[in-house]
Amino acid sequence: MEKISPGQIHLADQRGFTKSPTLRRYSSFNYGNYFNEYRKPFGRLEVWNDEMLAGGSSIDVTVNNSGWFVLMPVTGEVLLKRVNGDIRLIDVGEVFVGYAVAGERFEPTNLYKSDWINYIYLQLQDDGIINPHRDAVFKFDFAGRPNELIDLVPTSGMYPFRLHIGVFGGRADALYQLQNSSSLFYAFVLAGAFELQGRLMHERDGLALWQLKEADLEALSNNAVIVILEVLQ
Repeated sequence: MEKISPGQIHLADQRGFTKSPTLRRYSSFNYGNYFNEYRKPFGRLEVWNDEMLAGGSSIDVTVNNSGWFVLMPVTGEVLLKRVNGDIRLIDVGEVFVGYAVAGERFEPTNLYKSDWINYIYLQLQDDGIINPHRDAVFKFDFAGRPNELIDLVPTSGMYPFRLHIGVFGGRADALYQLQNSSSLFYAFVLAGAFELQGRLMHERDGLALWQLKEADLEALSNNAVIVILEVLQ
């Protein structure tokens, strides 16, 4: 019998929800006014937000704890303004990775006039860095690479995490090997459905796992998309 690793599933319809005329935010972990005793940070991972921003709108984001943050557009482009004057336009097929100190603010903007955009925003606490690496944008392309997990950021030890994404056909499978057994594993389904390490996951479900060396997944629908984060301890 397959050993089931300890874990916690974050169902899409049980996430924190924030709504305004310009923003729809679903939070897998405690964020802003949302608090649930079972949604505390998962190791370094303290924020995983699924956000939708209205056309022509901006929001102000304040980082509570020093660490890395990631922006991944799902639909549309995100214009990111930093307090240091840096401005980046991040498109679908790109991932932005930056470092911010506690209390720092930045502003994501939707440049489309009438269309909403969707992006994933996550934060990983890491206050031990003296000289963090500069902000960077990494590109990826699904074309010609179905049914595999694509590295999104360098895995040379530059960052305290590994990030992957993959698009899979029905019944296609993959095996993710963790860098070490002390790592924490978090998966998020962007589209479709998967069976992951014995758990059934639907669109926008998240799954936190620990005490494992590898994780096997199988897509249960065509064009199923999953994002996998390994948090190095």
